[in-house]
Amino acid sequence: MAVRSWFALSLVWYQVLQAVSEYPDINTHRDDKNIVLDGEPRVWKKLVEDPEGPKPFKPFDDKWNRSDSSIVIMIASFREERCSDTLVSMFGKAKFPARVYMAIVQQNHDTQDEDCLEGYCRKLGFAKDQMASCPHIQNVRMLRMKHTDAKGPVYARARQVELLKDTDDFCVQIDAHTDVVQDWDVLTLREWGAIGNEYAVISTYPTNIHDLGKNTQNQWMMPHLCDASFAGSGRVVNGQAGAVANLEKPWLAPLWAAGLSLSRCHAERNVPADINLKGVFAGEEYGRGSRLWTNGYDFYSSARPYLGTYYGGEKHNKGGWGAAPEQMQVAEQRLKTLLRWPGSDQSNATVEALGSFGLGKRRTLEQYWEFSGINTMQQTIKRNCRVNYVPWAEDMQHTVYSEHNNEAASRIERLKAQTMTLVKKLGPAIEAREQRLLEMQETAPMYVSGALIIAGLLVILLWRSRKDLMAKGKARSV
Repeated sequence: MAVRSWFALSLVWYQVLQAVSEYPDINTHRDDKNIVLDGEPRVWKKLVEDPEGPKPFKPFDDKWNRSDSSIVIMIASFREERCSDTLVSMFGKAKFPARVYMAIVQQNHDTQDEDCLEGYCRKLGFAKDQMASCPHIQNVRMLRMKHTDAKGPVYARARQVELLKDTDDFCVQIDAHTDVVQDWDVLTLREWGAIGNEYAVISTYPTNIHDLGKNTQNQWMMPHLCDASFAGSGRVVNGQAGAVANLEKPWLAPLWAAGLSLSRCHAERNVPADINLKGVFAGEEYGRGSRLWTNGYDFYSSARPYLGTYYGGEKHNKGGWGAAPEQMQVAEQRLKTLLRWPGSDQSNATVEALGSFGLGKRRTLEQYWEFSGINTMQQTIKRNCRVNYVPWAEDMQHTVYSEHNNEAASRIERLKAQTMTLVKKLGPAIEAREQRLLEMQETAPMYVSGALIIAGLLVILLWRSRKDLMAKGKARSV
């Protein structure tokens, strides 16, 4: 299984390394904004938004433009040597490092691999017994596993959700061997905000680390995912990246990539990786992408190289993970059912067994086939580099403001939680008070009746006293 995983990894990295090579001359388009490499043969074409077309839902708030919005960096790390460097870079180059959090699922050898957090602190000059003083250590959330318990990247990413909190604002999924430009936190959120879509997911192949922050060919050329291929039963893999250039903001794309995915954290909470896809590497992205897209999320190619990664041997990771044959068979069948692969089990029971890892209801799989150009039922692929926004199903529109973790919803949920806590604490006292009130209600009629009788007697006594006094007065006058 380790050999198989390494073969899959090598195949994808080869495709990525080829992604920015052999492009047509872009110099003739030096002054053109928003262009994409498209067509056969490949030529540079203009990207145009339909001014009359449907529009996505605007961001719920301005957190993308605030310095106190939290950013959670999600990492699935398998025996990585550069994980600690990634932490040093993320915290060290952030303009507001206090708002940066790390959510790391680490799969290490007990004695041969350095713990990512310990390595981070060591590189900042803090020994193990000094780690309590290590900068931002309270912002690092870790789930540690033995490397022998690893079941592939999808399984590890599925466990990342265990490290998320309801109050987290933005989530960025990256590889454990990543570097960033200075002030990356402000720059990336500014890009996301420029899209104007609460459900935007900036996702593409990360820039090669050696091109980080560089203006490629003086045209800000960036990878754009719009091609794929079939790679066995139930598996669709992203192909060699195309290219976009001179983007004024991130641009709509048909495919999702696991190596870089920036979104509001409700995307990770609502559409988490399927923990049952053990042993899956090739095939992860189209499966997860179809679920995200049918749940209403949209993919965008980044306009600038703010995050970069090491490729090939420069990654400095060790070994390979594996999974049992029966686990991989289950994963394959789940992907086939999800994507309606020819010959797959589409019975109600099997589709329902996908549970929360099934397709969404805001768009259909048929719509995604047309949008992405990849029809898994008919086994056809059409390169689709220029796409338009697809609106949600009309009956889903009204739910948008109530389902996700916007600021108002977060406040309501926190108030609910605080109220329930108070109720639990004050429960006995409240019950005792209610009992006393009930007893008072039961005895109140008796008290009222008694009071009325006493009042009546007093009136009679007063009347008789007054009558006696009047009689005595008459007797005296006689």
